[in-house]
Amino acid sequence: MWRAAIGDVLLLIGVLAVLLSCIGLIVARDTYDRLHYLGPATSLGPVCIALATVAYFGLGQAGIKALLVAAVLLVTGPVVTHATARATRLRGSRDVPGGGDER
Repeated sequence: MWRAAIGDVLLLIGVLAVLLSCIGLIVARDTYDRLHYLGPATSLGPVCIALATVAYFGLGQAGIKALLVAAVLLVTGPVVTHATARATRLRGSRDVPGGGDER
């Protein structure tokens, strides 16, 4: 009973983090703002969803796979965000003020 309730709350938090990040992407003004809104979707969302999976199914095969996927997303998310921001700055972008000035 308690495991299901904890799983529901964690799943709700994870889904809300991803949903609010998607809304932020839609209303963001430029590329850097869009990258900023991706943070919760690549860190908080997967961790909460993975923990909800562990709460539902325990540390069986599904729980361990969910934790591994969340760990991979936690490690690769910031790297991809940084690489995208750096490429945007170096290549220049029409929606970024001063984009492409530092070559």
